[in-house]
Amino acid sequence: MAFLPDNDVKEQVRVASDIVDVLGTYLNLRRQGRGYVALCPWHDDSRPSFQVNPQRQSWRCWVCGIGGDVFSFVMRRESIEFREALELLAERANIALPSAGPVAPAGSPNDKKFQYNALAWAERTFHELLLNDPIADEARRYLHDRGITKEAIYRFHLGFSPNDWQWLCNKSIQSAYNHPVLENVGLIGKSQAGRMYDRFKGRVIFPIRDVQSRPIAFGGRILPAYADEKSAKYVNSPETRLFSKSDNVYALDLARDHITNSKKVVVVEGYTDVIALHEAGVKNAVAVLGTALGPRHIQLLRRYADTVYLVLDGDEAGQKRTSEVLELFIAQQVDLRITTLPDNLDPCDFVQKYGADGFRSHLDKSVDALEHKIRIATAGINLANDLHSANDALEDVLNTLAKAPNLAAEASSEVRLREHQFLARIARQFQVAESELRTRLSALRKAASTKTYPANQEEMPANPGTIYRISTLDNWDRTLIELMLALPETVEWCLDEIGPDELISEGAKAIYKVIRSRSEAHLDCAFPGILDSIDNESLRFLLIELDESASNRGFGDADQELKRIVEAYRRRHEERMEGQQVASMQQQSLSKEDELDILQQIIEQNRNRQGISFPTDG
Repeated sequence: MAFLPDNDVKEQVRVASDIVDVLGTYLNLRRQGRGYVALCPWHDDSRPSFQVNPQRQSWRCWVCGIGGDVFSFVMRRESIEFREALELLAERANIALPSAGPVAPAGSPNDKKFQYNALAWAERTFHELLLNDPIADEARRYLHDRGITKEAIYRFHLGFSPNDWQWLCNKSIQSAYNHPVLENVGLIGKSQAGRMYDRFKGRVIFPIRDVQSRPIAFGGRILPAYADEKSAKYVNSPETRLFSKSDNVYALDLARDHITNSKKVVVVEGYTDVIALHEAGVKNAVAVLGTALGPRHIQLLRRYADTVYLVLDGDEAGQKRTSEVLELFIAQQVDLRITTLPDNLDPCDFVQKYGADGFRSHLDKSVDALEHKIRIATAGINLANDLHSANDALEDVLNTLAKAPNLAAEASSEVRLREHQFLARIARQFQVAESELRTRLSALRKAASTKTYPANQEEMPANPGTIYRISTLDNWDRTLIELMLALPETVEWCLDEIGPDELISEGAKAIYKVIRSRSEAHLDCAFPGILDSIDNESLRFLLIELDESASNRGFGDADQELKRIVEAYRRRHEERMEGQQVASMQQQSLSKEDELDILQQIIEQNRNRQGISFPTDG
């Protein structure tokens, strides 16, 4: 069962995590007035548009239109979920988090922090051996022959495990890390006879790190001098509490910023391929970890990149693996580009032969996933003469395209354009009317939707693309939310007097509903709590805008402000009702006398109302 922290724990971590201190470890903050500014890490920022408010413990970027608190920044910057951000900040503040289950004693084999420390110790041990010990001469020679420099050894923390079944087992006796913890993190194994052995015997060690640069696993390449017919060329750590090969890629911690800046990621197969590319200057490269690229890898990469270049070897096996992942990418609306290297070269050999510019030029020639699929489906088929095979190929292509979700009404124009372009291209190549393709595609999706998607459309996620800005708000809606933010003690009265349907601005109404939900749950309705309850980045940005506007605006007598706002909403409600009466009257067959009587009643009601001044943006 997942751990769900209570509000006291979150607030304790929040209070201990000053936003200026935390964000200052990521950004070069500069004091400006009462706050701080920096270059935004999420767009090409030449003039600081990223702002930090230390009083409200919030941040925002005017250009990106996003903002939040210390948790949302860490989640976005590290591309992690809330639980991981909470753990990271709690560890930084030296706060122990409660657990939903039994807690392993500190220093025990199942203690998570102890496991991280054990892996870090092993990484240092392997690395120092490779750098300094004569026993690693063969490993240093191998890496030199592969074109891996000493700088790369330092940068990637490469290491070496001697050709001895007991070397690390014996080494651990002199350390704080016993055999059980090394077994739990996958460094040593146990034979059927119960004897412990080194899993990475005789191998060059490639540490696998998470996005926080913590070692979580290892890959090992057997040295040719130690290989025999029983030796696997590569060995990776087994699945552990800290490591899943389906949720991680190699060198993401080093490539992350380059991927984020370019919105492009290059995916290759081998550790040495990644190292060679980084050394040549292609620093947005990562590698899969001894497994095919899967849906969880794609979800991970989508956090950082819009386009994925899949670079696999030019042999038949590489082509087959490429075809297998196409449906996954199309299903998740990722722009996948396929790059096939010539002459059966792997990326390491290619970049050493042609350099970074040659590699980038080859990337520019990549075909997208659909084109690659069409080429595979139509290989060896004469589309003009072999109609039966052409129909089979067309059905194969459409079945792949149907894996993408049907376009909802709120789908972005970019997604819609992409599908239109796909169908137009298929229509041209197969000489079929685009309308027929769309009909067949809809039928295939409808057949799949009964298995894949819930029948209740309300369960589908809301449109994430809406942009909320303070300038688009109705003035009374804006005044109401600003009052609730500036004077939280007025929240209950506002909720009693004004219903959410009385607000007419979508953004203000959404924030109002969050406040009401927190109030009904007897939760704090001050700004930090409201911000914590909003997931949508644009809505968080609007809340921060409103909070800062409220603090600058200043409210006088709270009772008078409330009365003024409530009277305005009541007047607007009555005017709306009057409009409905007039519309209803116009639709009915009434006598002139009845119409005049109704209009006279409306005029008398208006005369009895007090004049209400409308708020200004000031």
